[in-house]
Amino acid sequence: MTGGGGVHGAVEVRSEKGSRPPAAPGRRSSSSSAFAWLALLACLAPLACDIQGPGGSVLQEIARNRERWSLVGPDSYTYGLERHCFCGALARGPVRVTVVDGEVTARVYVETGEPVPEFLAESFPAVEGLFEMLFDAVRRNAFLIEATYDPDTGLPLDVFIDYAENVSDEEQGFRITEQPVP
Repeated sequence: MTGGGGVHGAVEVRSEKGSRPPAAPGRRSSSSSAFAWLALLACLAPLACDIQGPGGSVLQEIARNRERWSLVGPDSYTYGLERHCFCGALARGPVRVTVVDGEVTARVYVETGEPVPEFLAESFPAVEGLFEMLFDAVRRNAFLIEATYDPDTGLPLDVFIDYAENVSDEEQGFRITEQPVP
């Protein structure tokens, strides 16, 4: 990550719907052990919901910067985006994205000027779509979310998302390679 203002979030407590602790061998689960299990879950549940980072929760940080972008970001602009993922070169870019009145009108590879294939178009959204990627990571309880934002516009400049701590190659992110120009 580059620059300050990074946001880190970690969710390590997960529960499965309908799960309960196993009874000890040869014993049936009693209501007192069920109560103890519920009490433990009640104590741990806030840890899964309160993802803290510098300046507050990750969700608050994303919302604050999205609001800043909606107030000062232009409706029409061109910007450069490079994705970080375990995917082919065509899906990584860098790509120059043109947005007119909030809608993407063109996506071309910076190096060749060739248009992005239709099946990859959603991989290179308007800036609003970058915020949606961040919100989606929070909704999916990503293990780690790191983001650096432009302090004036709220634009997410550099983002890394690790969805699962012990899974390889599912991480993704992006980097702004060219600032939005009206």
